[in-house]
Amino acid sequence: MVANSGVAAPLGVLGLTAEQHNLYRVLLRNSGEGLEVLAQRLGRPVAALRDDLAALLAVGLVELHDDVVVADAPDRALGRLISEETRRLQSMTDQLQSVRGMLPSLMADHLSAQAPSGEPVTVEVVDGGDVAGLIRSLSVASTGDLMWLRPDQWRLEAGREVDDWVKDLSRSGRRSRALYPARVLAEAPEVVRARAEAGEHVRVLASIPCRVAIMGTSAALIPEHWGRNSGRRLVVRQDAMIGALTMLFDSLWDRAMAVPGLDGRLDGAERSDSRRLLLDQLAGGAKDEQIARALGLSLRTVRRRVADILEELGVESRFQAGVEAVRRGWL
Repeated sequence: MVANSGVAAPLGVLGLTAEQHNLYRVLLRNSGEGLEVLAQRLGRPVAALRDDLAALLAVGLVELHDDVVVADAPDRALGRLISEETRRLQSMTDQLQSVRGMLPSLMADHLSAQAPSGEPVTVEVVDGGDVAGLIRSLSVASTGDLMWLRPDQWRLEAGREVDDWVKDLSRSGRRSRALYPARVLAEAPEVVRARAEAGEHVRVLASIPCRVAIMGTSAALIPEHWGRNSGRRLVVRQDAMIGALTMLFDSLWDRAMAVPGLDGRLDGAERSDSRRLLLDQLAGGAKDEQIARALGLSLRTVRRRVADILEELGVESRFQAGVEAVRRGWL
């Protein structure tokens, strides 16, 4: 056989060389001839031709019966090889895709070796237990302001005990600040009044996002899941995390208002604060029913006050009320 070096084998994708391809075409045209006749036709020794046939026999393109070479029909023989090769390539493609899918995790391993090493932040998980006792121990071991986000603590069994402890601390000169949702004024005004009379600084917002207790710069107590209370709490002592919680508290404190309406009257500064609470809700797009729940008012009262504000501002829509309230510096 004449070598075709440098020329791509037409059946190379199936693993055959150019020489084997040429031999296969000769065998297709002379199927059924004996080895000696084929060797003479090709000018090759019989032993050499037998070696050349080995690859074609191995893949099933030809068969040898008593030194007679029979070429199988190409559509059947090559079709089978093509199907097998297609499955092999698909399997390889799947494996390559699997490797590609590993790239993010491999990159994470690579980058982790380049990242600076550090120490884990310790957070204590408290499951149930004596909450009031935990708050007492954390507050005694701390200095600085006590800060409380209290969305619903007046409903808790431990609430009264915590209230008594905070009132004692306030009377002793420890500065304490607490934020409540406005509905506390309807549900438990006596709780707010008692803590305020003991010296605690109290403000209200339309809503409070989560239970939080911050003990100066020493520790903070938060639920395991933000805004959802499962009975498990986290005691945080890391400075940056306490600082972030303190910044959250201060931002809410700046938006909040001094407690209005504790004695049922809404005149002077209390009227202004109540109006601001309502405007804050309107600016957030709250509906009358939502405002009533948030502020602890009846739906009729909310609608009456909204109408009064629109009239006072001289506007016709809630959107215009928000714009005018900002212009006047009410928000």
